[in-house]
Amino acid sequence: MPEGGAVSHALPMTARSARAAASLQRALLLALLALVACLFSPRAQADTCTASMTPITFPAVNPILGAAVAGQGTLTVSCDFTSALAIGALVCVNLGAGANGQQDPRLMSNAGSAVRLQYRLSQNSNMSPVWGTVTSGQPIQLTFIRPLLGGQPPAQSVTIYGQVLPNQFTVPTVNNATTTYTEAFSGNATLNYLFYTVTLANCSSVPLVRTVPFTVSAPVTNNCTISTSQNMVFDGAGTRSLLNSPIDASATLAVRCTNNDAYRIRLDGGRYGTVAQRYMQRTGGTQRIPYALYTNSTRTTLWGDGTGGTNFFTATGTGNIQTVTVYGRVPAQPAPVPGSYSDTVTATIEF
Repeated sequence: MPEGGAVSHALPMTARSARAAASLQRALLLALLALVACLFSPRAQADTCTASMTPITFPAVNPILGAAVAGQGTLTVSCDFTSALAIGALVCVNLGAGANGQQDPRLMSNAGSAVRLQYRLSQNSNMSPVWGTVTSGQPIQLTFIRPLLGGQPPAQSVTIYGQVLPNQFTVPTVNNATTTYTEAFSGNATLNYLFYTVTLANCSSVPLVRTVPFTVSAPVTNNCTISTSQNMVFDGAGTRSLLNSPIDASATLAVRCTNNDAYRIRLDGGRYGTVAQRYMQRTGGTQRIPYALYTNSTRTTLWGDGTGGTNFFTATGTGNIQTVTVYGRVPAQPAPVPGSYSDTVTATIEF
């Protein structure tokens, strides 16, 4: 070895060790790319969201009143963050057409009726926009943010408002009893959610994850209304001195009963007689003249309360106003004291 010199020894790189180094570099590069992909793309691995919906049960619906009926339920959603990278979650709850196949308005049904009960659901009490999907109506959209100090974000509850639409006068009951109309949502209500790390997605790009089953129902009740649309006036009976021939007249009642609901109308005996023998009394006096009320135009069936040989008037409601005619007759009789004769009869509808 030369004096003052340095000795060096080169270690040659073999082909085998070079390949190992290249493989290590590729592995590190792939790991880096995977990390970047995780940081800048949504995640839905072990992170989960769940939802539940209470049944929506409307109070009694009285179709002949024509009024809207309000009800509500509660949608509850919670999200659990288990991955290390997700910072938030977008949840979209879509509601498609239910079991009766229509979305706006939605329809409740009963097996005994071909008529449907129309209603709407919305996140807002003014019923706009209606709860639907990204293509029809509007889904319910919620955002969950991962707490900075750890743990899970609180569950979120949304009030779902329902409205049975007004002016559905002809919705029927079945078998003369309160009838429950329903619609079920099984695969029609869907929970779509997406966990994200950087950018927030929108509902149109959030995938379906699970369904949120629930039901909507409303009891439809029977009801009737009755009023006098025309009083009975026997023309000439109170002004002429002779009643030597019968005098006929009629009055009309306006009746509205729930569609398919059987009803009957009874008449009392008035102020001065009975259902079998009615009287009108002279104003300012005590003199009376007999008369009768009938259910038919031939005046052969006495109308009363089912006693004393009288009958009820019976029919079935349609949901619309029905005109019921009361037929009257003053029989031929000896000449009464001149004056104005009258009576007041009360009609009662039973259903």
